[in-house]
Amino acid sequence: MSVTEAVREGAPSLRSEIDAIGRGVIVLGANPMSVQGAPELAAALGWPILADATSGLRCGPLGSSDAAVICHYDVLLRSEAFAERQLPELVIRIGATPTSKPLRAWLERCRQIVVDPYATWDDPTRRAERIVATSLRRELEENRRAPDEDWLRSWREADALVPQALAAAADPFEPKVWSAVAEAAPEDSTLWVASSMPIRDVEAFLPRAEKRLNLFANRGANGIDGTVSSAAGAALVTDGRTYLLTGDLALLHDIGGLLSARRLGVELTVVCANNGGGGIFDFLPVAEAAEPAAYEEHIATPADVDLARVAELAGLPHVLASTPEEVRQAVERPALVEVRTDRADNVRQHRELYERVAVDLG
Repeated sequence: MSVTEAVREGAPSLRSEIDAIGRGVIVLGANPMSVQGAPELAAALGWPILADATSGLRCGPLGSSDAAVICHYDVLLRSEAFAERQLPELVIRIGATPTSKPLRAWLERCRQIVVDPYATWDDPTRRAERIVATSLRRELEENRRAPDEDWLRSWREADALVPQALAAAADPFEPKVWSAVAEAAPEDSTLWVASSMPIRDVEAFLPRAEKRLNLFANRGANGIDGTVSSAAGAALVTDGRTYLLTGDLALLHDIGGLLSARRLGVELTVVCANNGGGGIFDFLPVAEAAEPAAYEEHIATPADVDLARVAELAGLPHVLASTPEEVRQAVERPALVEVRTDRADNVRQHRELYERVAVDLG
């Protein structure tokens, strides 16, 4: 029996499943080959589509389907009250599982069907009820239901709270840095987002925009390996500008990539949040449980490297920035743009923002 037959045999059609559901959600991860029809179906049903930053739906024209795209689910679902009242009757999941931990925890409480026309079995958590090898575009053509406007409105109103809270955060704040790059990047630019905090911040805070941008990230057990080289490779094969959004450890881990980019004449704009080590670990229990000196030496591992010297090595101008406006100006041309942040302050600002949004959600 083929995989396609295995996922279809004895199961009701996706069409009949959708017809029986009033309030559903579409979750879209990284896998552009599978997204066809997803935004249109979500808009037609009045279902929100929780779109990962690397899904291809955060940036670019969508027309009437734009209203269905929810970007800030990572922040919203940290509110237990919101997560509980927004539980859907069904989740249709497409593409890779998103990075967001709050979303993945929420999905464990939901009934899920994975839709994959190629039947690649993209369900590493094995939480899905089944995998359906079909095209959402076909389901859209058959849909005749009126959308549930109240359901979608409840998500959209909540989603609108996050940009307001982000704008109110004091500078420098790392999520505001990445959003500033996306705002400044010309149409059809490529943003390569490093692992750890950059991709998490981009997933949580990057809003919808009509401007076409291509967002990519390396995910996996060795996520920071080859980060600069990946961005340089993208710059070689694309016509638009290429930006690398990275922390200091991922940048320093691939110094060779900077040298290769210079040798190949690659025009690369590197934006680095230099917080003196692995900032993501400060969000984990180990940051409080470990002995401070041992934590700094063995887990946070600050390198104490002058990024101006790194820029010189790469043949790039070095620019210091601390506000979104300074970042937008600094990335107008290829450079290594350094934004110096404090790890402890970064954790505090994140948590205060989450609390502020939770209060606003009620």
